[in-house]
Amino acid sequence: MTEIATTTRQSDLAEIRRQVESEKARLDHELGQLSGMAANGAGREAPFHEHPTEHAGEMEEHERLQAIRENLQQMYEQCEDALGRLERGEYGLCRSCSKEIAIERLRALPYATRCVPCKEAKRD
Repeated sequence: MTEIATTTRQSDLAEIRRQVESEKARLDHELGQLSGMAANGAGREAPFHEHPTEHAGEMEEHERLQAIRENLQQMYEQCEDALGRLERGEYGLCRSCSKEIAIERLRALPYATRCVPCKEAKRD
């Protein structure tokens, strides 16, 4: 890689780092809000002695909030993984073939762990 290309890639990676850190902070905030909603009784489970149909709406809300929480947690963990790879100098390398992932892909999907050919081939 030429010196100019290396400098450009480092600049791109610094921008991606800021993007991932910002996303991680946003996700942390949303997870905190969901925890606050749970603490206030939103989506609480019905007491054991009550029939489930009496609280169908609450149970549905609880399941919806749980699905959202799990999705946000997974995204948060992807941010932590990406930041760890950035710290270790492993970021941007395909986990399947060890080649560099195109910077365009990393800009669009900062959590990408595989290059497009490996992702399309579904190689692990």
